[in-house]
Amino acid sequence: MNDKQSQAVITVDQNKCNNCQACITACPIKVCIDASGDKVSVIDELCIGCGCCIPACMQKARSYNDDTDAFFSALDSGEEIVAIVAPAVATIFDNIYKLNGYLKAIGVKAVFDVSFGAELTVRSYLNFAEKNKPEIIIAQPCPALVSYCEIYQPELLKYLAPAHSPMLHTAAMIKEFFKKKYKGAKIAAISPCIAKRREFAETGMVQYNVTMFRLKEKIKQNAVRLSSFNEAGYDGPKAERAVLFSTPGGLKETAAREAPDLVNAVRKIEGPRIIYNYLNELPEMVKEGAAPFIVDCLNCELGCNGGPGTGNQHEPVDKLEHRVSCRAKEYIKANKKTLFGSGLRRNIKKYWKEGLYKRSYVDLSERSKRYKEPSENELLQVFHLMNKYSEEDMYNCSACGYGNCRSMAIAVYNKINKPENCHHFLKSKSEEDEKLRIGAVKLADNLVSEIEKSRQTLVELYTTVSDYIKTTGELGDSLIISSSNMEEMITHIRSITSTAEEKQHSIEALQESAQATKKDMQAMLSSFTEVEKTTNEIAGIVDVIEDISTSTNLLAMNAAIEAAHAGESGRGFAVVASEVRKLASKTGENAGIISDNIKNIVKQISTSLRLSNKADGLLETMISGVDIASHSFSEIIEKHGVLNKRTESFTADLKLMNEKSAALGESSQSIIEELASIKSLIESLDKAKDTARQE
Repeated sequence: MNDKQSQAVITVDQNKCNNCQACITACPIKVCIDASGDKVSVIDELCIGCGCCIPACMQKARSYNDDTDAFFSALDSGEEIVAIVAPAVATIFDNIYKLNGYLKAIGVKAVFDVSFGAELTVRSYLNFAEKNKPEIIIAQPCPALVSYCEIYQPELLKYLAPAHSPMLHTAAMIKEFFKKKYKGAKIAAISPCIAKRREFAETGMVQYNVTMFRLKEKIKQNAVRLSSFNEAGYDGPKAERAVLFSTPGGLKETAAREAPDLVNAVRKIEGPRIIYNYLNELPEMVKEGAAPFIVDCLNCELGCNGGPGTGNQHEPVDKLEHRVSCRAKEYIKANKKTLFGSGLRRNIKKYWKEGLYKRSYVDLSERSKRYKEPSENELLQVFHLMNKYSEEDMYNCSACGYGNCRSMAIAVYNKINKPENCHHFLKSKSEEDEKLRIGAVKLADNLVSEIEKSRQTLVELYTTVSDYIKTTGELGDSLIISSSNMEEMITHIRSITSTAEEKQHSIEALQESAQATKKDMQAMLSSFTEVEKTTNEIAGIVDVIEDISTSTNLLAMNAAIEAAHAGESGRGFAVVASEVRKLASKTGENAGIISDNIKNIVKQISTSLRLSNKADGLLETMISGVDIASHSFSEIIEKHGVLNKRTESFTADLKLMNEKSAALGESSQSIIEELASIKSLIESLDKAKDTARQE
């Protein structure tokens, strides 16, 4: 192969592939398909490009590469191109000459009939047989079979006809005999075969493989009506019955004209279900002398008429061969009407040249060596991977596509398939899965129960911790409030202690004042007693004054009487006596008033004395109370001192508790975060429980 890209004949759309293995069933090689993944893929260097997998894919995930778009792009760019058209064209286009007219109309310089290249091919075979006398000749117009021999059965290469295919005979003829007219022109093959892409890449003689199906689709896509074009015949020499080459047995029919004795020595064989087994057995048949002289073989059951590049795979065989047969009759009839005998033979002689059409092959079996044959022990291990332990496990059902369990195991060994694609494996796994499912159901029930228990535990834990966090928060707040209240209380205690100390000083002063007042009160009582005594003495003086007043009044009366007795001489005395009497009367009156006042004073002094005595008793009681109060305040101050020390200690404890509370708050925050995790875990357990129930 000239380049790696040319090897990629088959493509797989991974988006459409569902790994159904139908492609493996259809593939005659099988090892060129890798089904070890979720989708199948093609191992290009092992693929022979037969295209059997394309119609087998119901998902239409498989297609092929050709050069139709490149061909049209080249024409649009003005590239000079000569077309060679395979004989299978009669099965696809109703009027092949209208197609020729269309090709020339879009820029193709000339159109050659590959049927004449087939005529030259038969001539090359017969020439080789005559000169080399080989045991057997394997016809090689089919590039898929050529690739098969090169990669998988190189021992057949010595039997493969050492001549080009009809298409390459036609291309070589153009390059040799029409080189002046079409110098520099590239060649495009209008082909029924997708594997021709490899043949063209190997030889470099044809640049474009334009499949007939894609060409027809392109014409339809461009809304081209072929009936509107003029008919155009083929350029170059005309063929005869080699137009049958696209039909199984076409080589035999053509060879019969040139060498009728070879008819019985030609084996016509085609179809992937037969041809590869036949080729595998052929070396042994050669040894036994049972092989035919010429093997006319094709990969496709319908021959090239049903090639993967035609789209005819599902067309009736009679319909296809009828069209080709009609054309063959037309060409045979036209050849017989040649004026100077067979123009065909003259053309074959003219355009066939010794050595021009020689083909060699390359042993590519190194590629297939990557596919190893396991030992029986290794194979047994693979069978065990596929859950196959007895003959009953060997279904050979072909669901895997390989036809038998051994071939599938070899594919698994070579890592191009996997046990999961084995029907027995899936069935046994399904049975195991059912057992596992039943066990899983029981386990799920237990799991649901355990999950529910765990969930309840976590819910309780969540609730408990939440309450704890709430209580902790409240405790912290209470501690803060208590701390504040305690500080305030300590302040009040200190203030009360200070006030008590001040009041104690005041009480002590009051006690001193009370003692002094008691002394004063006692002195006053003594004074009041003296006053009472003096007043009583004054009362006695008043009595004396009253007595004097009475005596004076008697004296005045006696004096008045005596003055009256004295007459005029006693008148002056009488006046004195009168005044004395008045004085005595007034003195008596004043004495009475004084007596009353003194009595009042005495009475008031007695009252004051009584009140002073009472006040003295009260003062004594007050002094006693002050002493008690002073003693109480001393006790209060002493106890407040103790309380102050204790509150200071309590304050320190509160401070420590506040610090612990702050640390607890930080821990609580962590716990809150953990609670969120617990809540998420509870939700996860709920989901797990639901999942377990569903399963």
